[in-house]
Amino acid sequence: MHATDGRAAPPPPVPSLLCTPVLLWQSSGPRRLRIGAGRARAELARLTAAGALVLYDPAAPSAVELVHRHTGGPRTPIGYAALPLPVGEGVEAPRRVAREIARHGARTVAVVGGGSAMDTAKLAAVLAVGGEPRFTAGPRSGLALLSRTDRPAPAVIAFPTTLGTGSETSGVARLPIGERRSRLVCSTTLCPAGAVLDPCLTSTLPRPLLAAGALEILLRLAGPLLGPHPMADAAAEWLLEYAALVRRTADKLLSADTLPSTDRSRCGETEPAAALRLRLATVSAASHQVWPRVGVSPFAFLLWYFADTAATVTGTAKNAALARLFPAYLELALGVRGRSAWADGPRARRVARVLFPEAGPDPAHCREAAVELLRRWGIAPVAPLGADPGRLGSATVASWPRALTDITAKDAAALYERANALC
Repeated sequence: MHATDGRAAPPPPVPSLLCTPVLLWQSSGPRRLRIGAGRARAELARLTAAGALVLYDPAAPSAVELVHRHTGGPRTPIGYAALPLPVGEGVEAPRRVAREIARHGARTVAVVGGGSAMDTAKLAAVLAVGGEPRFTAGPRSGLALLSRTDRPAPAVIAFPTTLGTGSETSGVARLPIGERRSRLVCSTTLCPAGAVLDPCLTSTLPRPLLAAGALEILLRLAGPLLGPHPMADAAAEWLLEYAALVRRTADKLLSADTLPSTDRSRCGETEPAAALRLRLATVSAASHQVWPRVGVSPFAFLLWYFADTAATVTGTAKNAALARLFPAYLELALGVRGRSAWADGPRARRVARVLFPEAGPDPAHCREAAVELLRRWGIAPVAPLGADPGRLGSATVASWPRALTDITAKDAAALYERANALC
């Protein structure tokens, strides 16, 4: 190619961010995604007719109801092929389920349940063909990889009964290893082959779990924008636009006139509530796909690492730790003038203008707006983190050294201390 004056034209600009390597488990998504009311029953009928093994969470009312209703159907009896997932067995749960998968010779596994249930089924499918988690001892939390296998793992089709975890479209799974310790196992083989997003499956979620799921989705989108890592403009625009959509949707969903009454029949609540839950579920599923994350570092969501360690060490829910830390971290990020190890200040301020336009530019006012949002959603006030900030800071940096390269244990402890001071 040549310029009009005869000189060779410069090569077209290629954004260097598009060449930023992403971790392998972020590079694929489910091949089959079914979205809409009534899809769960239809897909479960199709899968069981084809011989799929059904695993379900006995603690999730919508999972039990779906499986029991389907079991009674005249054309697609499940019988022995529907198994409740073990609850409270820690590291032994996926191994026990793997033995059942192998015993049934299942080539397809349908899992109906929340994040823990889906993680257990995903791990069990790989363990059933000889895969093994590989990780080092020491830190209380961190990453693990899966060993290679010569045989393909059974295809997993996920039916999420909760909002926000995103396990139905991600290539990661949480593996508890005892003593409040866990590993985040990462592999492309963990990504489900398909997912079914049906608002009927989330119709029994109480308000606290709806709010917790909405917060997790909101922060999965906004968290990388607050952090210091470079990202492509297109990815940043997508994350910001959909973070704003999640806030608006959750505001509507959690208002008194859209939440169904507790005695309303399953899937019989007002259509707006079902549509709002489905919108959140769809955004959550999409947030794990690689296309909105082009150029985004896999370690961009710093707040997640702090919340993960706090949840693991103290034995609390991760979403509770996120809620406790978010206002303090937001204020810290907004106080950064340029870019630091903690945040990209200008980008963080743009996030605040979009998500909290009522707060103005003052970081303290934005922090208060975040606290007020959590309160309206029914999440705040949140109890202080039940561990010494210094201990939490050391555990976080030790567990996630690659993600928190330039943040010291003392720095991390200061964030935990600040979060507790806001109680």
